[in-house]
Amino acid sequence: MTKLRITALEGRHQAEVFEAQVNPNEIEVDRTFPWWYHRLTPGALQYLGFEPARMSFELLFDGVEQSKSVQPRLDTLHRLSSVDENLHTPPKVRVAYLKFAGNGVPLRATATVKLIEAVDFDPRSLVRE
Repeated sequence: MTKLRITALEGRHQAEVFEAQVNPNEIEVDRTFPWWYHRLTPGALQYLGFEPARMSFELLFDGVEQSKSVQPRLDTLHRLSSVDENLHTPPKVRVAYLKFAGNGVPLRATATVKLIEAVDFDPRSLVRE
């Protein structure tokens, strides 16, 4: 397995680090380049720019062999993905709890993480002279 390191580069959690062992079955990367079709001019397409890239992957948290709760690690991931008024595109995290100890402590879980590329946007670029 490979170690994944996610570092918050801005916002109230700046410089906080989340590490996980990862061996994903797949990593999805999606980039869209929108075009606009002119109905009045057949065949005329206008390039509108690009949308931020999106990436998603699944992490496995497993504490079964050590009988150790995975909740503290998930809490860290949730804290880093919480709403931050300084950021416009926080990551999306979906957690599925898969196995529990007899006392209800979560021992295994997966987290699907969806990230959106942070792109600097200058509204002046939309103004034509």
